[in-house]
Amino acid sequence: MSQSIEVVIPVHDPARPLERGLRSILAQRAGLAALGVELGATVVCHNIAVEDIKQSLPPGVAADDAVTWLGHMDGVKSPAGPRNAALDRSSATFLCFLDSDDYLEAGSLVAWWKAAETHAAAAVVAPLRTPEGTILRSPRIRPSKPAVLDAVKDGLAYRSVPYGLLRRDALLACAFRYAEGVLIGEDLETTLKLWFRGGLVVYPYAAPAYHQTDSSGPSRVTSAVRPLAEEFQWLDALVQSPWIHTATLAERRAIALKLLRIHGIGALVRRGSIADSHGSPVWSAADQTAWAKARMQLLDLAGGSLPALTRPEAAL
Repeated sequence: MSQSIEVVIPVHDPARPLERGLRSILAQRAGLAALGVELGATVVCHNIAVEDIKQSLPPGVAADDAVTWLGHMDGVKSPAGPRNAALDRSSATFLCFLDSDDYLEAGSLVAWWKAAETHAAAAVVAPLRTPEGTILRSPRIRPSKPAVLDAVKDGLAYRSVPYGLLRRDALLACAFRYAEGVLIGEDLETTLKLWFRGGLVVYPYAAPAYHQTDSSGPSRVTSAVRPLAEEFQWLDALVQSPWIHTATLAERRAIALKLLRIHGIGALVRRGSIADSHGSPVWSAADQTAWAKARMQLLDLAGGSLPALTRPEAAL
């Protein structure tokens, strides 16, 4: 085989529907082999014994020679560590990161690989299907459907996670790495760096999608309402990153606007809508301080103003 694809799945709970995700990968071997591409899956068992996860699967799936099993014990409730561990040991041409509760639609990897090869792309942004079955309008691509995406004009900042097919050489060249020790947002800074500084990025229009599900269960880390200082911990790393300081004003404004709209305002809205809030926001003095800091960091990143906020967003 002249090239290879490695799909990485971190898993920390045997109750996750890992079998579905693995079968969605393994079913695509023949199609890729016909193109000279070897396919493998790496399951990283995070803070749990490898055997505990293997025993949750049918023997034929667990023992498939295309599946590599790794253990990663770091005591942190974040997928950053296991993803980095897989990245460090990989020799594949392309990497694809899959959450353990999601799956890949039939033919997706072939379609994404063809898009990557056609344009010698550093990254292929996967179409993202929601649990409701619709394709998410993210990134916000221009109606002209350009073959190669422009990070600003096509709203790449709005795709916060690198679902798709990523050329490993491009990841190494831009020092792509998930932020360890951060409970949420571990992928934000490094994904933005990939989109804006990693090389050509393409979108495979009408291709089979990465399929998100609602099967994550009650242990999902990102679903909890936590202190704002924790929610915005990733922002300190972003605003201190050398690459962001070399970005153009248009790039920085596009990034800041998306972060304020989706992550900032999203955090505020979430506090006013949790079940026990009785219509009042969960808002401590520490949260107020953290919000003031985050807001100022984003405004500074944007050059002092964010004029594209809607009236309700600005009022909030």
